[in-house]
Amino acid sequence: MDPALAAVVAAHFDLPIASATPVVGLGDECEIWRTAGPGGFAVRVSPAWRSAADLEWVYGVAAVFAARVPGVQAPLRAVDGRSVVTWDGRPVSLWPWVAGAPLDRDSARARDQAAELLARLHECAEELRVEGSRPQPVPRCERCDHWPDLRDPELDEMLDRWESDRAGRVPVHGDYYRRNLIWHGGAIAGLLDWDELRIDFPERELAWATWEFAKDRAGADLVWRRAGRFLDVYEARRRRWVDRRWVVPLIREGLRVEVCRSRTARGGADDAYAASEVRAFRGLRGRDIGA
Repeated sequence: MDPALAAVVAAHFDLPIASATPVVGLGDECEIWRTAGPGGFAVRVSPAWRSAADLEWVYGVAAVFAARVPGVQAPLRAVDGRSVVTWDGRPVSLWPWVAGAPLDRDSARARDQAAELLARLHECAEELRVEGSRPQPVPRCERCDHWPDLRDPELDEMLDRWESDRAGRVPVHGDYYRRNLIWHGGAIAGLLDWDELRIDFPERELAWATWEFAKDRAGADLVWRRAGRFLDVYEARRRRWVDRRWVVPLIREGLRVEVCRSRTARGGADDAYAASEVRAFRGLRGRDIGA
């Protein structure tokens, strides 16, 4: 760890760092360090394009979830009460270290627990009163017309109709997938990375989570039995029926958002992951999970 970063953490969080090791495989856009010592902490260094004020707001919402939902961690507060400080123009936050490994979506037990945790998050979200709006919302191209192969007027019309009937946007995690869920001792031990948090309809996050936990290994189609089971477990926990007619259209919307975001970052090119999402966007058209 850069000595200057260690000094910032020590000064603001009252945590002297004797040694720290870089963490590989977590935090796609962040630099993460694990501090030495019992339990340890995760020092999370976000990219400079994320503002400290924006993440302060986000982590404040995450802390409310952490107080109400087991398995959700809250960031530590600095001595001045902030969750985010700045080093070299980059936001820095400190989190409890969660031991374990990213969730294995091929495990039926793990998928069930992921569905149950998502239901608890959405239950909590509907009771929250969030003050203000996110200072720097994450852009989402939900009605994308930037790329000819992603245009689908029929899907747009369906989604407009669906959204017109909805009420009650709530804070949602925004990046609920296996690598942000830490599995340890046969259970989910932690939910990480709240940086994509947004105010949205929970059905949209449920649909995307169904895709993330039930897609095939090629990432080009659903394992339909798994998708149905994920929704069953979510429904049972929430004691609320899910209108499954909209799940596939919302998955296709999410795929289009992801592909557009990837292409924008890559100058219009697709990597293998984005290419599989394009195949899924096409292949899921007109299909239905069913009741």
